[in-house]
Amino acid sequence: MRITQRLLGLGIGLCAALSALVLPGAARAQDDYPSRPVRAVVPFPAGGINDIIGRELFNALSVTLKGNIVIENKPGAGGTIGTVSALNSPADGYTLLLGAASTMAVAPHLYKSAGYTAKDLIPVGGIASVPSVIIVSANSPYKKFADLVAADKAKPGSLDYGSAGFGTSHHMQAELLNIRAGTHFRHIPYKGGAPATVDLIGGQIALLVDPLPTTLGNVKAGRVRPLAITTDVRSAALPDVPTLKELGVDYNASTWFGLFVAAGTPEPIVAKLSAALTAAMKSPELQAKFRAGGIDPLPMDRQAFTRYVQEENVTWAGVIKDAHIEMQ
Repeated sequence: MRITQRLLGLGIGLCAALSALVLPGAARAQDDYPSRPVRAVVPFPAGGINDIIGRELFNALSVTLKGNIVIENKPGAGGTIGTVSALNSPADGYTLLLGAASTMAVAPHLYKSAGYTAKDLIPVGGIASVPSVIIVSANSPYKKFADLVAADKAKPGSLDYGSAGFGTSHHMQAELLNIRAGTHFRHIPYKGGAPATVDLIGGQIALLVDPLPTTLGNVKAGRVRPLAITTDVRSAALPDVPTLKELGVDYNASTWFGLFVAAGTPEPIVAKLSAALTAAMKSPELQAKFRAGGIDPLPMDRQAFTRYVQEENVTWAGVIKDAHIEMQ
């Protein structure tokens, strides 16, 4: 019995000694963060709005974080492949994720095998918000949003809207529009926003709910006509275009982006990332680049952004249920 007690005492003492050695090392590792290059996953192809926002943000963040950030585009399955890749990386702060409304508030409710939920990732802070524009072809007979609504009311389901595919902002925001405006616009999914825009301009579909940065060039070139903005304030890029709320529709939606890390990432590292992100978002150069492209900065701290992500999950899960959206 005494030998057992003695051995137990030695074991406890050895564990305490090891802890004394390991814990300071772990603390130092967190204090020294980042001591090696940080990987930033953008779960969409290069050249799109996600990539543009990610590159501008991570360039600014590398300065305030005082570390090298290497961007990795990992597209596929509506952004879920790259998101799962980031989630499955060690939760040590050396893998960052550019999260978006589509991946963080839509995909977990839309895809039965998304591979994650919003609880699997920690929101670090907000980055940007992009309003969408309801557009029609420049040759369309619909001059105002009220004209679209009147045509739909006269013959429900006769007007088609395009999207970049199931679960995209085009799709989800148009379905929310159907719910809030009482319309019956019919969904025609495309393999990307570009072919949907081509068919809109050519008159094959009636309307498109398109993110402002990707539609701004066509508006300025006179190829499409903007009828309404989806956010509750007008865009400085299109100051003459009314909001849906101004037109009597209770509607406020945008495509938003934020910084995330895997759940389990040490709190000191999350706090350091949050502080670095806050500092990066204050950069006048970053803000100017965002606004020049029709992108609104979304400088939310951890607490505010966490609440925002939770609210967005409730909103889009409700839209998916109410619109009976199922993956095809």
